[in-house]
Amino acid sequence: MSKSIKIKIDIYLLLLYRILIIYLLFTLSRLIFYVYNAGHFDISLSRLLIIFMGGLKFDTTAILYTNLLFIALSIIPFRFRHRPTYQKVLKYIFFITNGIALMTNFIDIPYYDFVLERTTISIFDQFKHETNLPGLFVRFVFEYWYITLLYILSLWLMVWLYNRATFSSPFPKNKLWYYPYHTALALITIVLTIGGIRGDFKHSTRPITMSNAGEYVNHPNEMAIVLNTPFCLIRSTEGAHFARQQYFSNDVLREIYNPIHTPTDTTQFKPLNVVVIIVESLNKEFVGRFYPYLDNGAYKGYCPFLDSLVDVGYTFKYSFANGRKSIDAMPSILASIPAIESPFVLSSYYNNHMTTLPNLLKPMGYKSAFFHGAPNGSMGFLAFSRLAGFDEYYGKNEYNNDKDFDGTWGIWDEEFLQFMANTLDTFRQPFMASVFTVTSHHPFVLPKRYDSVFKSVDFPLQRCIEYTDYAIRRFFHTASRMPWYRNTLFVITADHVSLNQREEFKNPIGYFSVPIIFFQPGSKLRGIDTLLVAQQIDILPTIMHYLGYSKPYFAFGQDLFDTSYANKFAVNYLNGVYRLYHKNYMIEFNGTQALHLYDFRRDSLLQHDLLGKDPAVDREMTDLIKAFIQQYKNRMIDNCLTLRKGCE
Repeated sequence: MSKSIKIKIDIYLLLLYRILIIYLLFTLSRLIFYVYNAGHFDISLSRLLIIFMGGLKFDTTAILYTNLLFIALSIIPFRFRHRPTYQKVLKYIFFITNGIALMTNFIDIPYYDFVLERTTISIFDQFKHETNLPGLFVRFVFEYWYITLLYILSLWLMVWLYNRATFSSPFPKNKLWYYPYHTALALITIVLTIGGIRGDFKHSTRPITMSNAGEYVNHPNEMAIVLNTPFCLIRSTEGAHFARQQYFSNDVLREIYNPIHTPTDTTQFKPLNVVVIIVESLNKEFVGRFYPYLDNGAYKGYCPFLDSLVDVGYTFKYSFANGRKSIDAMPSILASIPAIESPFVLSSYYNNHMTTLPNLLKPMGYKSAFFHGAPNGSMGFLAFSRLAGFDEYYGKNEYNNDKDFDGTWGIWDEEFLQFMANTLDTFRQPFMASVFTVTSHHPFVLPKRYDSVFKSVDFPLQRCIEYTDYAIRRFFHTASRMPWYRNTLFVITADHVSLNQREEFKNPIGYFSVPIIFFQPGSKLRGIDTLLVAQQIDILPTIMHYLGYSKPYFAFGQDLFDTSYANKFAVNYLNGVYRLYHKNYMIEFNGTQALHLYDFRRDSLLQHDLLGKDPAVDREMTDLIKAFIQQYKNRMIDNCLTLRKGCE
């Protein structure tokens, strides 16, 4: 390669040429990202060109950040820059830094399908407790071998293009003029670099952030195409620090939305046991009972046991997750705290006082335990369980039998749920327990004895969901023979949606639709509510109502057994946009203005934007999302997630 014909150009033109190589590779990786994930987008060619042009602005920031050292060493105004050894060092700095940046872009190509957003710095906190990361990385490299191959080809192209050009003789040759000439060029380069990193040269312009990608899109999910992963990693290092919101006065705010719950004190408390089952990646679309109209009535889904629980439990036609990651689930479900702008457990407000199910039930005589079959500490669940007030934690260590370890994430669901049932049988009643399953997760492997039992039809996740459904069936079968079973309220939901299978669910509704099922053996708690909108943060206040809890408490969610239609809503956040579902409508709001409004009940694919059609509806929906944001952010800032003094 070194003997090939090379062009010789001025050292500053050479620097520009080398930077343009990375622009080319970022654009190619963006194209591959779009093609691989095209099923999530509906974009015309003209719109795609606009998005790609907008992406150059974010590429500029990422490329300049990534190459700061390379640029600084390239523009230093001394003649030793021209020496071969110096240039060789520069070359390897260029290859290493840009190779890493490109790798993050290529990793996000398949990973986007799981989380529907570009990776941010929170991923390092999310997985910092995992002991199997090297194995996961190796598995990822081989499973997505075609992405790995494309990445290797991009590295080859980078090296090949880099070696096609070299510097000409130093100019000017006169040493007296060399230093002022190159000092001036270095200063110009510094100014241009600062402007490129900020995204503009205007003094009034703030450095661009991920939200600025909204300028180039018609729909929020398209922001992932505009952005690149190195940019998101760099810009998310600041963490989540909210600015105080003041859309409304306090009196008006409480009238629109108030997270303080004041139950009637006339109800007799029922000391039922509470068991909350959080199923990994249980998309609502997998539970066939919710969709009897699909495939002309032939759709069965992959969860026959959960189908049977829908028949004998209480659930909802419209029910949503409050996050897209596993680490969003515990705060949402067990503490009624949704993931807004970043996962709560990774935010700067993680140490706030919280209202949680264990803490509310402890004074009522409850023992509490959290079960998770992964290595203790995985996903930070052990830490959060302690902050949430759980008395005991049962993980892979407590299971203490590695022959049932799946080799990646934890103990197989079937064995671990049996362990949980038998452990609960030793508890004094009443107790509160929760379990987070692990098997229905990439890389989607099952115990070998089930290879011929659960077979994937279209996607490997399907067979894992079928297996976990079977594991839950066996758990209920075992528990049904135990004395505490009929005195227990069971709640079954998912942590988040993952890998939507059918086209009907590849939209903002499907991206967050999870089942929420309440079941008490032998009770009259039955039916599918087709009117109310439910969400994970409603689980805590709904449980407390069902038990007859009569003391005031704090929760962002609402009591679903209070069937008042007027005040129910669901909220989630993705790609810089808040989405709120209320009555018949879903509004998309960017923190400043409404973007879109849909009748999600009649228009489930969100194809008809109604914003501006009915000012009264626009105002009601906008006021409600603003009130939620104001309560959420200001209470986070003030550490007012409980009813302690000063937080009324």
